[in-house]
Amino acid sequence: MRNNQPVTQREYVLDDETVLISRSDLDGNVTYASAAFVKVSGYSRDELMGSPHNMIRHPDMPEAAFKDFWHTIKAGNTWQGLVKNRRKNGDHYWVNATVAALRDGDRIVGYTSVRRKAEPDAIALAERIYAELREKGASRGYRVRQGAIKRKGALGLIGRVQFGSLRARLTGMVLVALLFLGLAGALGVVGLINAGERLATLDAAGLQSIADLQGIERRVGQSVELVEPAVRNPRGADLAAIGATAEGYVSDIQTQWQRYVDVEGESARGGTAAAFDATLGQWSSALDQALTALAAGNGFAAYEAFNDGVVPATATLREQSSQLVEQERLQAQALVEQAHRERRHMMWAQLALLGLGLLIMAGLSTLILRSVFRGLEGARQMTFQVAAGNLAARGHARSGDELGELLYSLDTMRFSLAAVVGEVENRVSIVTPAVEQIAVENDNLSQRTSQQATALAQTASSMVEMTATVAQNTENARQASELAEQNASSTRDTRKQMEQLVERMQRIAQSAEKMTEMIGVIDGIAFQTNILALNASVEAARAGEHGRGFAVVASEVRSLAGRSATAAQEIRRMIDSATQEVDGGRTAVKQAENSIENVMQQVSRVSELMASITLASSEQSSGIGQINGAIAEMDSTTQQNAHKVQMIADSADHLAVEVFELANVVDAFRLKGAQEENIQASLEKLERVNQSLKKPALALPAH
Repeated sequence: MRNNQPVTQREYVLDDETVLISRSDLDGNVTYASAAFVKVSGYSRDELMGSPHNMIRHPDMPEAAFKDFWHTIKAGNTWQGLVKNRRKNGDHYWVNATVAALRDGDRIVGYTSVRRKAEPDAIALAERIYAELREKGASRGYRVRQGAIKRKGALGLIGRVQFGSLRARLTGMVLVALLFLGLAGALGVVGLINAGERLATLDAAGLQSIADLQGIERRVGQSVELVEPAVRNPRGADLAAIGATAEGYVSDIQTQWQRYVDVEGESARGGTAAAFDATLGQWSSALDQALTALAAGNGFAAYEAFNDGVVPATATLREQSSQLVEQERLQAQALVEQAHRERRHMMWAQLALLGLGLLIMAGLSTLILRSVFRGLEGARQMTFQVAAGNLAARGHARSGDELGELLYSLDTMRFSLAAVVGEVENRVSIVTPAVEQIAVENDNLSQRTSQQATALAQTASSMVEMTATVAQNTENARQASELAEQNASSTRDTRKQMEQLVERMQRIAQSAEKMTEMIGVIDGIAFQTNILALNASVEAARAGEHGRGFAVVASEVRSLAGRSATAAQEIRRMIDSATQEVDGGRTAVKQAENSIENVMQQVSRVSELMASITLASSEQSSGIGQINGAIAEMDSTTQQNAHKVQMIADSADHLAVEVFELANVVDAFRLKGAQEENIQASLEKLERVNQSLKKPALALPAH
């Protein structure tokens, strides 16, 4: 037995909606695995396809379980039980697996397995029993049969009787019907037996006893009638014959009375019967005396014995016989009444039994029909919902009978279809954006191509304009060069004149500085003169008649005045000189102004030419910029187109993978006439997808 390692004993719990589907060939090699099975197993599809299915077997699974598994499916039956599977990383997961032969008509072409999440209680029982089977090879109280864990012995037989199953209910209904039928028949038989016993009792105790009493009374009468003539006329009677006949009558009377006593039993030992027995004894004794007397020829004694003994005893016997007959009639009437009572009791008992049986049968029938109809209704609703495409509908609560198993199978079918449809929907949700992206990228590629053509047209037009602009710039540059030479010569002349003007202006500035100094002296003199004059005034005011101070002041004033005159002359000369220098500067400035005017005109012309050159250069630069922009846009468009092409290629590859996944999901369904499960075909299909994934990606040009 294969021992897969490593094992971590960590449980991977499945979702309630998870359904794992796989198929294998006749040798047990995997030929199909659903996406959920691939995900849960932890292996890749490449690792699963073509590998033995027991690669996911957990070492804790006992060999006895797999012997039962192969024995069941080889016999063409369905195996359903709990399985502990191993994931690639060593974890495990429990599933309730249903494995059956994959049929195509009458052919078995492989095996298919559908697994769902197992219940915790069932897992706990399976772990305990599987551990015992694995360690000891057998379990003392359990065994595995067709995947189910069943008890052995009497408890197993009782446990296998599922009272909630439809089979048990139908069997119970039949058994109850047979039981009540048997009880009704038994009551009928008992009633017939009792009726027969009562009839026999009535016949024995009633009719026979009355017949015996009547026979006794008749024999008594016959005896009296036989003996009475002989007693009255002994000579004419045949005494021997009368004696023999009378003896026979008496013997019959004794026999009948003994039979009556035997039939009546204890009731014949007292009362009227005892009196009748005593009277009968007296009658027999009197009759015997009469016959004896007749035989002895004693007629008087015979007459006396007959009249005094036989006749009164006969009357008494008849009276007592009537009483006994009346008693028998009353007893017969009591028996009849008892029979009526028992008949009524039997009738009520049978009616009660019949009513109870009908109630129980009606109850069982109602339960069975309700269970059947509920199960059929659930199955009908489930199949209708599935047929209508609603895979979200859930069945009724699962019961333990056969219809519950049917509903569980239908629910498993719904789970499986929901898983397949969900997988298809997931794949379609992935394929749809890929297709939409391809369409968008194609549209973008078309737009980029159109933009590229427009950019090329603009580039051609810009190149024409740039050619004309370059020619114009060439002519303007030649004229600008000539004007620049003239401007250079004029500028040199202007520079010399400006140098002379600068020198004269410097001299003027120097003269102006001297004038400034002179004017300062004059200002100082005038200031001091004013002070002296003020002082003179003050002193004159103080001295009054004294004139000393005035002389000093006057002397100072005269000195200051002389200096002021000298300064004024100097200022005049300087002003004349400055005037001459200013005239010369004016002339020079006039000449410089003319030269500058010429320079300005030339510079203006140069500026116009340079503006024209600048405009042309700007247009040229704009054209070149447009060319560069167009080229850059063309390059960007080319890059984007290449990127879009790469994305389209990637989307196409991804779409191919998703198409394979869709095909793999659809492969979960088989159609009539399909080939047997084949590893080679599955591997070839998987190889085609892997090759599409290994295609080299498009390389973008480097910048």
